[in-house]
Amino acid sequence: MRRIHYGTGVVLTTDDVADVLLRLNVALANLAHSERVTIPVASSDSANSSVDLILGPGIAIMSEPAPWHGDEPDFSTGATLLRMNPHYPYRRPAGQAQPMSPIETDDWDPDLDGY
Repeated sequence: MRRIHYGTGVVLTTDDVADVLLRLNVALANLAHSERVTIPVASSDSANSSVDLILGPGIAIMSEPAPWHGDEPDFSTGATLLRMNPHYPYRRPAGQAQPMSPIETDDWDPDLDGY
């Protein structure tokens, strides 16, 4: 389990969710983009709750190990939903081709059959 420090608040979540959250925050900051996300958290009252956070440039988040007694909650769905964010950074396997860029058509001249 990991303790997430965000502003003056602290929440408790799984290692997987904390890792995905930090990676997404870095990606959004690099894109100069902010976004609201929901993460699953555990508390003494309930093992299944959630909080909303704003991620992006200038947002300080800290993650640290936290003690947990008993079985850890299953927050794999929450981590997967964060990974589905269109800005989540994925690495391509070695040797995999980069997608082709669209052809710029601003200079297309139909009278010259091209450029």
